[in-house]
Amino acid sequence: MWSRRNYLVATVGVAALSGCTGDTGNGTTEPEGEEEEEEGEGEEERPEGVSAEEFESGPVPDVYMSATSLGNEQRNPDELSSKSDVGFSEYEEALENDAHQPGTCCANCADYIVDKNGDTFGACVEVEGYIDGADWCVIYEALPEPEVPEGMSEAELATAEVPEEYRTASSQAGEERNPDELQSQEAVSLMESVDAIADGPAQPGQSCGNCAEFIPDENGDMWGACAKVEGYIAVEDWCTIWEHVSEEA
Repeated sequence: MWSRRNYLVATVGVAALSGCTGDTGNGTTEPEGEEEEEEGEGEEERPEGVSAEEFESGPVPDVYMSATSLGNEQRNPDELSSKSDVGFSEYEEALENDAHQPGTCCANCADYIVDKNGDTFGACVEVEGYIDGADWCVIYEALPEPEVPEGMSEAELATAEVPEEYRTASSQAGEERNPDELQSQEAVSLMESVDAIADGPAQPGQSCGNCAEFIPDENGDMWGACAKVEGYIAVEDWCTIWEHVSEEA
């Protein structure tokens, strides 16, 4: 029987590698389409009007100053660490760090504050500056897994009717949930985001916590819901119809 916690996506096919080459005119060949690296390529893209110093150290926009994280922790702007002090890096760089666990990134960290103004960046309750969901640092804290509601089995979570406050609620991007037009969790390959990122279906920085369709916890049981998918949804989950919250902002 399918389980929301152990579901594995079957991946079919391997990306084809291009073998096209072009004649250089001197008897050797080189890959076609190779272009010179554009000036400035490799620099991290920043929100418009934000300097490199502000991006690194803040201040962040007012909406984040004392905001609450995915793990329900409140940010105190007077008690933050610098990025350099916590080994802050982008996901690809984090893969080289012995302390990094596959699939872990800011988007599934308890300290992360998701994008609230449509610029695609968020913030952190422990670290200063702008934070992308695909970033990582050594003080990463896993989100606690919600307990199965009383009177319900774990197997029932995937198809159970959600509490009344979620049934026609709006997602964090403003999309209203219609109980009669929902997909099953199996159909969208719902799984925990750490596993989805580590195993390949998801890109670093993707989780239900920063998805446009997610409806955050509204009754204190640590479960949420989705405007497109049935059943109970945890903030650390992910599925194939993930859409960044800023895309609907």
